Amino acid sequence: MKKVSCFIVLACFLLTLSGTAFAWSDRSEGAPQIRIFAAPSLSIWHDRNDTFHVKSANLQGRHVFSGMIQTNGRFFDVDEKQLENGDFVKIDRDRNAIRFRFTGRGFDEVNFKVRRGDTLKFNLQKDGRDMPTKEIFIGRSGWHPKDNQFLLK
Repeated sequence: MKKVSCFIVLACFLLTLSGTAFAWSDRSEGAPQIRIFAAPSLSIWHDRNDTFHVKSANLQGRHVFSGMIQTNGRFFDVDEKQLENGDFVKIDRDRNAIRFRFTGRGFDEVNFKVRRGDTLKFNLQKDGRDMPTKEIFIGRSGWHPKDNQFLLK
């Protein structure tokens, strides 16, 4: 009986350390197909490693993607990919908000994990205006949010 009790305590402890592995909606799981020759777009997804990805694809003209991502937890393991001059990713002091700006052509990406949180709030712009939702692709199925400001839970 003592071994079973120890096992249960250990299992609960490991589940607590796993962070948000079971908290996120299945709708955000898996990378959407990036349509490189389609209109400029932002893709957002969550993967098996408990990492979120926000990736811009822009091979038509020059566009500026920008926005803010907020969480009720804290961001960690923030990783930028393929950023060029004028691009940035900034995390606030409390580590619960990320501001980003991706400029130019090609692909830019920010990846991150969330600790002790279960909500992400996005506010996305393209060229200084509200980003058209048909250019925002979420999860494997590439669903579009109803607005450029939306929540993922």
